[in-house]
Amino acid sequence: MTVNLRWKKHPSGTLSAYLDIFEHGKRTKKYIDIKIKTTDKDKKHKKKLAEAVRTKYHNDLLNHKYDLVDEDKLNADFIEYFEEFVTTYRKAGVRKYRYALKKFKDFVSHYQRPTPILFRDLDHGLCNDFKEYLYSPDSGLSGETPYDYFKRFKAVVNKANRERYLFNDPAKLVKISKPTNTIKKEILSVEELQTLASTPCKHPDVRRAFLFACFTGLGEKEIRGLRWSHVQNGRLKTERAKNEEPINFELPETARELLGVVGTYDEKIFSLPSDVSVNKHLKAWVKSADIHKNISFYCARHSFAILNLSQGVNLKTIAKLMGHKTTASTNKYLNYLDAQKDQAMSIMPKLNLGS
Repeated sequence: MTVNLRWKKHPSGTLSAYLDIFEHGKRTKKYIDIKIKTTDKDKKHKKKLAEAVRTKYHNDLLNHKYDLVDEDKLNADFIEYFEEFVTTYRKAGVRKYRYALKKFKDFVSHYQRPTPILFRDLDHGLCNDFKEYLYSPDSGLSGETPYDYFKRFKAVVNKANRERYLFNDPAKLVKISKPTNTIKKEILSVEELQTLASTPCKHPDVRRAFLFACFTGLGEKEIRGLRWSHVQNGRLKTERAKNEEPINFELPETARELLGVVGTYDEKIFSLPSDVSVNKHLKAWVKSADIHKNISFYCARHSFAILNLSQGVNLKTIAKLMGHKTTASTNKYLNYLDAQKDQAMSIMPKLNLGS
């Protein structure tokens, strides 16, 4: 294989650079955007530039042939690559990729790692340190979240490896175990929901929206986008924000009452403040109801699942109501109920049976 720099002379005297490539017994010509006019004063510079292009193209061909990594890719910024990935990702789950990127930036900042993080610096040790950070109290994460974020991080690193930014995949051998049958958030019982319903909240729409979520299984993002056009003849018709799965079911009586006064077709049903403000009002409301649980808006979905299970609704139906494509994600609620049964049996009163 050879790559030679050639110059084509035009009638005007201008020279156009091109590469004469001979590979596998075939000769091809590739023009590059470098021309030298007779009046140019920087002819030497342009010739050096053309030769640099020839050298790079030759090296790129060799790298591809022998499965080597281009020097420019090794010196690229991994965080910029990650950001570009998140920007162009069009499938479900982009939110977790976005948060995984944010946590990687937090990790770099927390441990004052030198920046930029070049691909040549992305080794097994750094990937393992990031995993340890995700599972540490410093990250502020718990439950399945560290696993989910590192899984996304590994996917991005794997993609970069396939695109030959790396000599190998440094995250491949970093092992993580997915927590099984766990519920990350607290559950509210029927009695606790009744207590909340009877307790005033400083932001009425936060109260209505949260209780509505407990009786529909909607997430906060779906609640925010809910309009009167999505409610037709007592049925809720919209789609899941996470995976665009269709939602179409009859609203229970409590949920219908929580809707309030009917508005115009495109008007939003709930007017919620920022995420931070929602959580602030929610925690204050739960505290004033004398409920000692760490409740977030997402707890409403878990409470919805347990409410249905406790009423005897089958797992497949609950999975469908919650937008789960299979019952695998819904199975964890069965284990929660089993634990509740054990707890109930453990506090049964003891009888004195005598001798």
